[in-house]
Amino acid sequence: MGHTSLKAKMLEAFRVRMFFYISIVSVLFLILIIQIINLQLIHGDEYSLKSKINMENNIPIPASRGELYDRNFKIDSNNMVIVSNRPSFNITTIPSKFKEKDDLNRVLKNVSTLAKVPLESFIEEIKSRNPWERIVLVEDVDFDTIIKIASHPTRFPNIDWEDAPVRVYNYGNMFSHVVGYIGSISRDEYHQLKGQGYRHYQKIGKSGIEKQYDETLRGQDGYVRRIVDVRNRTEAEEVGLRPVSGNNIVLTVDFNIQKTTFEAMDGQVGAAIVIKPSTGEVIAMVSKPDFDPNLIISKDNTQFVKDLNADKLRPFLNRNIQSKYPPASTFKLVTAIAALETEKITPSTSYYCSGKYTLQGYQDKDFFCYETHGTLDLQWAIAKSCSVYFYQLGYKIGPTNILKYAEYFGLDQLSGIDLPGEVEGFIPSKKWKLRTFGQPWFDGDTINLSIGQGFLHLTPAGMANFIAGIVNNGLVYKPHMIREIRSPDNNAVIKVVGREKVREIPLSPVSLNTVKQGMRLSVMSGTSGGLRHLKVPVAGKTGTAQTRSKRMEKFSQHAWFVGYGPFNGTPEQSIAVVVIIEYGIAGAVGAVPVAERIFAKLYETGYFQ
Repeated sequence: MGHTSLKAKMLEAFRVRMFFYISIVSVLFLILIIQIINLQLIHGDEYSLKSKINMENNIPIPASRGELYDRNFKIDSNNMVIVSNRPSFNITTIPSKFKEKDDLNRVLKNVSTLAKVPLESFIEEIKSRNPWERIVLVEDVDFDTIIKIASHPTRFPNIDWEDAPVRVYNYGNMFSHVVGYIGSISRDEYHQLKGQGYRHYQKIGKSGIEKQYDETLRGQDGYVRRIVDVRNRTEAEEVGLRPVSGNNIVLTVDFNIQKTTFEAMDGQVGAAIVIKPSTGEVIAMVSKPDFDPNLIISKDNTQFVKDLNADKLRPFLNRNIQSKYPPASTFKLVTAIAALETEKITPSTSYYCSGKYTLQGYQDKDFFCYETHGTLDLQWAIAKSCSVYFYQLGYKIGPTNILKYAEYFGLDQLSGIDLPGEVEGFIPSKKWKLRTFGQPWFDGDTINLSIGQGFLHLTPAGMANFIAGIVNNGLVYKPHMIREIRSPDNNAVIKVVGREKVREIPLSPVSLNTVKQGMRLSVMSGTSGGLRHLKVPVAGKTGTAQTRSKRMEKFSQHAWFVGYGPFNGTPEQSIAVVVIIEYGIAGAVGAVPVAERIFAKLYETGYFQ
């Protein structure tokens, strides 16, 4: 009995011990399983990156961005390179490679002294980034600096360098609003674009062509595999993946026309756009004031960018597509077309101008013209820009018809140009006014609308499309900035950009001929007379937009010119020009002289032959 009891006690003790050991083993297995889940599933990507960094030191080789050429590009020719690249280096590091924070700070201080960059900028950059990611400490470093780092591995442990082409904007301010500029990818941009292959250290387009065609231009980065010993001395180096340069772009812009437009706009605030109506190609585009992209992407750009952002004239603004103005008398062409197309008048319909028009009502109101013109038909009213004629014409046909034809020409829509940031023009309506001001549409609103004043605001690009539609007899093509995309070696054409029709307005030959003849008379005997002496016959219309400016009276008006040449040519031969000068006194004074130089250069370079 005693033997049996002892055996039972031993078995019980054994079971207790087994339960204890099994419990310990089970807990250990559970911990192991949790850790495996933690390592593989939860933090798998992070630790995979760490392990790769520990095994090998892969230094990125940023790809060269594609070059930009003007429209006259030819193989095996001395082409006009608008934007190119030059070789340079970046200094980089991976903060997590430093075991102690003091070691990191000591090395960063050495780099700061060598590169003459404030230590605080390194520290702020590292604080905002993942310590396991490669961080660019200094950009655009010369070769001598890299030699000093490579020659002193104990002074600069875990500090690497990489080839990094630097973007060069060869003509500075001249193309600033066309080509834009590049910059470091921001945190928000990276989160949005990392799924498309973008990396946190890369440069991306921030504005202009650089932004619109970033994927085309940026290429594919490579990397160098650098083998180092425990003292961070390079033992071997090999190219793991060679970078592939981005594709090159041939612009529609002509360097010579762009240069002339840029110089003609010197000292002004405003915009000018030159477009080929039969294709939509933009031959020149200038916005003033401007900026130098080279200074924006330079190492010491902080104060320069700060000054640009503080400038009340907003030099970053591309006024061709991002500013809206009252079109003033240039809009009389829309009123004329609306009147003719709705058969409210004929080309010979005449009105008398006494220098003012009195709108009769509960309280009579006078609307003035800049002089007394006497009796005029429609063509001469366009030529002389007689406001009294168009007051009566607008009152006769009503706002609905005027607004309808403005919308037909897409003046309230985006032009669709391949540049980022375009804004729509604005065309008011009766419903809009009632909703906005709680007031009905008055006859005085119609009077103002008929001469392009009041609530109406349009962009220069929208007006360029309008003139192109007149030249093309109702056809409007989408304006565009590139002609073709070529391979990095330029030997292969990857894409040719053709014309794209965006609208077709059915206009009668009588309406078109009447408006064109009026624009021609404006040059021969009217407000665009400063273009009369040109060797190519051109047609145009000026505009003087009233503003609510507090400037001196004579400088409180914007100056417009819209026109095309040659007057007697085909749409394929024609070029349209639109100029807006802010506070330019009057169209004939501020805008016509700019257009004169542009047309003269177009003739000189053979566009009208």
